[in-house]
Amino acid sequence: MGDPPPEQSPGHSKPEWRLPSWNKIGEFVVIVMRLERSVETLREDNQKLQEQVSRLQRQVDDQAGQLKVLVSFVHTSLRDQVDTRAERAAIGVFERLIAFKSEENPEGQR
Repeated sequence: MGDPPPEQSPGHSKPEWRLPSWNKIGEFVVIVMRLERSVETLREDNQKLQEQVSRLQRQVDDQAGQLKVLVSFVHTSLRDQVDTRAERAAIGVFERLIAFKSEENPEGQR
């Protein structure tokens, strides 16, 4: 019952497998539980971030649509202004041509 373990010679020491202490097992369980909690927290954070990204994407899409409408309006307005100015310039050219021809051929010299 109280027999001491047999002495081994220093040259033939054989590593002995031992059960980990309760302390080590407890530390391991605590670490695993912390990791599980961390993973769950990361999943929740990821879900919240995905929802925020989706909400932001919808806002960006809405603003892009509004921007397209504004750009279309500006292009149409500018095109109308350019057309109006071109028309006025053409009318001015024709008026000058008519005035120039009138000066060359007065009505009395026909």
